[in-house]
Amino acid sequence: MNHSQKLCSFFCVAFVVLLCSCNQPQKQKAHCEKQSSLPLKYKPHFSVDYYDGFKVVTVYGTDTANLLAQYVLLPKNKPAPVGFDKATLIETPVRSSIAVSTNHVAIYSKLGIADTLLAVANAELIYDSLVRKNLAEKKLVSVGSNEYDFELIAMLYPSFVLHSGSYDGGDKLQVKLKSMGVKTVLCADYMEQNPLARAEWIKFVATFYNMEAVADSLFQITENKYLQLKQLAASVEHKPTVFCNMPFKEIWYMPTGQNFSAQLIADAGGDFLWKDAKPNNGLNLSLDYEAVYAKAANADIWLVNSLVNSLKEMSGADTKNKEFGAFKKGKVYNHNNRTTVAGGSDYWESGVMSPDVLLADLIHIFHPELMPAHQLYYYKQLQ
Repeated sequence: MNHSQKLCSFFCVAFVVLLCSCNQPQKQKAHCEKQSSLPLKYKPHFSVDYYDGFKVVTVYGTDTANLLAQYVLLPKNKPAPVGFDKATLIETPVRSSIAVSTNHVAIYSKLGIADTLLAVANAELIYDSLVRKNLAEKKLVSVGSNEYDFELIAMLYPSFVLHSGSYDGGDKLQVKLKSMGVKTVLCADYMEQNPLARAEWIKFVATFYNMEAVADSLFQITENKYLQLKQLAASVEHKPTVFCNMPFKEIWYMPTGQNFSAQLIADAGGDFLWKDAKPNNGLNLSLDYEAVYAKAANADIWLVNSLVNSLKEMSGADTKNKEFGAFKKGKVYNHNNRTTVAGGSDYWESGVMSPDVLLADLIHIFHPELMPAHQLYYYKQLQ
């Protein structure tokens, strides 16, 4: 081969190498094109997108532009995809995890994966019988209540720790565990005020365990029951007037119309007295006693969110409580029918995942003629 032929061969090889290197980013980019997304009916604050060989789970704030957290769910020994530098990589299949919010325990239980929990926080507040049994048998441990045992969490080596951000002290937990090499996952179901949107977060946890189909089936059952009950309550002509809660340190925190509790009341055929009020404290109002009495003195139903178990305890807390018409008629109900000795409430645990049962309770309270055979599950009438 002469010199010119050698030179020509060199440039040909160089061109091929250059062409391949130029095409490489395009191949990588094509590999990272979204193929589909998990159907989410009630627009909860998360999304699940499917790519070739991995998933991307994103948690949003007020809108999709406000990204709170992102996770790439990647099979073991697979290379990390490009374009997700700020995302947390979670190796799948997930082997085990830790839950620090009691309401998330119900998600694990409903999915049938409670045995994958290595540990929980606030163990004394958990109502779920299987989790309490596993705690008693040392199959899982407690990692603290007000303060977390970070060293124990790290020693357990979970795939991730599920938390609720600032709602359960998870912001501090996230920073601390990141410094220890432990991954965390933000499950912000508490942001949802639509009861069905909150229940749809079962799909979020299920995604980490490759159980999307199971979660969707469970959610559809809950949704169908809820919508049937809502339709039943929509047929009523008279809606009883309703107010909520009790004062705490002389401040009466009253939900407004967009609040989770108010949505349930409306769907159950109740006329919530503060449904049109503008909130001054999140989605709630901070009121004094006189303001509540002025509006709710003759209300039909009083839904209490407190640890009180009787009308006597209510009057003992404040004798003025006896002046409300609902108190005089004995139409006071509390959602503490299922509680632990330490005061943990199953209403805020499994109730979040079972809004159909919450709705059934409220319909029975507001319109007993519609569901005469129903037995109150989360609520009880105070005597």
